[in-house]
Amino acid sequence: MGIQAQGRTTVLKINYRNTRQILHTASLVAADLLTADDQDDDGIPLLKPVSCGREGQAPVIIHLPTLRDEAFAIADHLVSAHKEGFAWGDMAVLCADWKTMDLCASALTQRKLPHRVRKKSGEYQPSADTIQVMTMKVSKGLEFPLVVLPAVGHMPAPGEDKKEAARIFYVAATRATQRLVIGVGGDGGFGRSLRNDSDTAPGLLATRVK
Repeated sequence: MGIQAQGRTTVLKINYRNTRQILHTASLVAADLLTADDQDDDGIPLLKPVSCGREGQAPVIIHLPTLRDEAFAIADHLVSAHKEGFAWGDMAVLCADWKTMDLCASALTQRKLPHRVRKKSGEYQPSADTIQVMTMKVSKGLEFPLVVLPAVGHMPAPGEDKKEAARIFYVAATRATQRLVIGVGGDGGFGRSLRNDSDTAPGLLATRVK
């Protein structure tokens, strides 16, 4: 049309994808390791957005002695969530490594729950009514009503860069739009932060299994 318009673009810092409770939980791990300049894959600042769009449920933490126990508790939680009305395709289990992913997939198999393991990009099928099991890194750009993060109590792994691990955790946690479930058993620093906060701020983190 031959019309030229000049203006200024504005990056909105209001997060409408996540609830306040999910953002609070994600920032518990990231607060001391990330800077205000860090952003997630959607360009939203990782730390302290101006506000979030809505309230929601307190994330659930699962604190059990072994990863195997944690994996079966996660499977049982997903069964309960399905009875509440969540479709299988609304759920995702996001793992820090393939070993944890295989352990969770095995528990889902034994509980006879429909699931699909995604180890490479391009394997995600959003139309399938199955629980999606994938690594935290592969989950970039996706979102699910219900997200489970197993083995966070073992993060960061020995020798792993803490800042990078915190960034990966933050991005994975904020894939959840309605409910977030986190496994915190283990000796890692991330699990300690979440366990401590569940004691001091029970309204924002709800312990489900010990």
